[in-house]
Amino acid sequence: MKNKHHIIVETERLKYEFDIRRNITVIQGDSATGKTTLVQLLETYSRYGKDSGVRLQSDVQCVVFGGDAGLWKVAVETYRDSIVFIDEDYSFIYSKEFADVIQGTSNYYVLITRQPLYYLPYSVQEIYGIRTTGKYHYPEKIYNEFYRIYGDTEEKSPKDVIVMVEDSKSGYQFFSAICEKDACLSVDGNSNFVSKIESVDKDKQVVVIADGAAFGAYIAKVMGVAKVRKDVSMYFPESFEWMILKAGVINIKDIDDILAEPERYIESREFFSWERYFTQLLIESTSDSDVKKYDKSRLKPYYLEGKNRDSIIGVLPESIRELFEK
Repeated sequence: MKNKHHIIVETERLKYEFDIRRNITVIQGDSATGKTTLVQLLETYSRYGKDSGVRLQSDVQCVVFGGDAGLWKVAVETYRDSIVFIDEDYSFIYSKEFADVIQGTSNYYVLITRQPLYYLPYSVQEIYGIRTTGKYHYPEKIYNEFYRIYGDTEEKSPKDVIVMVEDSKSGYQFFSAICEKDACLSVDGNSNFVSKIESVDKDKQVVVIADGAAFGAYIAKVMGVAKVRKDVSMYFPESFEWMILKAGVINIKDIDDILAEPERYIESREFFSWERYFTQLLIESTSDSDVKKYDKSRLKPYYLEGKNRDSIIGVLPESIRELFEK
């Protein structure tokens, strides 16, 4: 399934209105914030249609998983080109088996949960809470692409910078090249960011750069430790490959349109995470050039030198660019 889908669910007393734009959306929040009510309204509509008193507007089918938790696999594999809502009462959404099964389906999934889903590569951009104004309920983003946790604003001398990235592949190679010696650190997996941040001396400024397309399960803990330190900047682009594409150093037809509305181009059955799509797009677009050929494991000099290097740096938020310029 592709594209952004606008959903309206309403009764005489309540109205929910929101967009679903990729295969995993997470709605979280405390009790009594309206999460379960949304699922109940959809479930009522699916049983009784217009006679339910619920009005649903959607260009694709919206379904709610309910009933015997032991039958979830059969149910999920039955759905086609649908938006599937699953409440947090079903523990199978936290399992690796669930993650493996839904990868091969053509659906989008809306998961209601207050707990991280570690087996699912969901985006920091698709985690929502529900804001209520009168009868209107609007899921709104909890996390953004860039955060700056400010320290003492009267500090006279800038701190040394430590840049943390997820692994030792192309992104690490790029940031190692633009950082001062030993100022870029691979944390060897998203689950290690918290311990690595905590281990850094207080006299250093920490910059966390991670693939936002798959960082959703980890962001809450990283945000927590960052607020304690108050000297952490965080940037969550879709992926390092997305940064290269955004920088314009590779000539690709319609790239501006693709980056502006990826949901129009990315088929959820083929790409479980948008990071995978951007990686494949970059690899395919450079495959006929020895100079530009992109390899995730070994970054070509083309991306590390001159105006190409500067263009990729230019994608970073201004306050992070300033850290590299000090």
